[in-house]
Amino acid sequence: MRVPDIYIIGAQKSGTTTLYDWLAQHPQIYGHPLAKDYPYFSDDCIHDDDARIFYSFSKDAPINLKVLGGDANAMYASLGPRRMKQTMPNARLIAILRHPVQRAYSAYCHAVERLMEVRPLEQAIREELEGIDYNPVDALRRDYLAHGHYARQLRTVFHYFPQEQVKVVLLEELKHEPLRVLDDLFSWLGVVQGFVPDMSIKNETQGGVRYKWLARLAHFRPDNFWVRDIGKVLVPYSLRTSIRRKLVELNRVPAPKPEFHDALRQCLIEYYRDEVSDLERLLSMDLATWKVE
Repeated sequence: MRVPDIYIIGAQKSGTTTLYDWLAQHPQIYGHPLAKDYPYFSDDCIHDDDARIFYSFSKDAPINLKVLGGDANAMYASLGPRRMKQTMPNARLIAILRHPVQRAYSAYCHAVERLMEVRPLEQAIREELEGIDYNPVDALRRDYLAHGHYARQLRTVFHYFPQEQVKVVLLEELKHEPLRVLDDLFSWLGVVQGFVPDMSIKNETQGGVRYKWLARLAHFRPDNFWVRDIGKVLVPYSLRTSIRRKLVELNRVPAPKPEFHDALRQCLIEYYRDEVSDLERLLSMDLATWKVE
């Protein structure tokens, strides 16, 4: 069975979906539209039960094209790197990172928009600082601070993959110089440089929803595994995902984002200061702008 040649491994809310969409437009790269963010490596239930779906994304890829995949939580999940090594040991991995404070706030806004979060931002951060223990599925969607521990996550990735097999991209650079960053990626991936994708394709949190009941329906996941199994048989993954994405898109509306007070922002900058310094040493990269806001 064919596996991805290129895989975006995170970080969550750091531009993974946008980067996937841009790379998938390259004429030498095949990216199945349902393969972006399929959580095969990060979600225990999906990894244990839905391998068939993961492999289906690559089965129709032309032999002369490189296959693209992605899971925004792949490097965050404790078993993610090991599972990737077991499944696709030769894949080229792309980690796209974002200022960890901005990433945490964006993840919180994303969770609020999808009605997965009702706590005020200050409370959510305080409870994480105090050691709140999320269940595994909830941690993938929230756990706002831990998702920004990039150095820790990348060290695990480097334990399983040689560092030259992993490309680290900064979201800030992708935003400011997209063509330069993409050309560098194309060179590293061994595909033709100079290709310019349609960059109007982006994925951004809007802030609100028209109908809360519709948002809950779109993101509903039964706790009972028997119900989930029956649902999978009655409604195939491709149809479920297409319906969910369409419902989410139609239901999203612009709305003011939650306040992010300066005091909390400064608190998080200090929280991540040592982590950022550790990441600088690990990658031999200057991240001074991440130590300020």
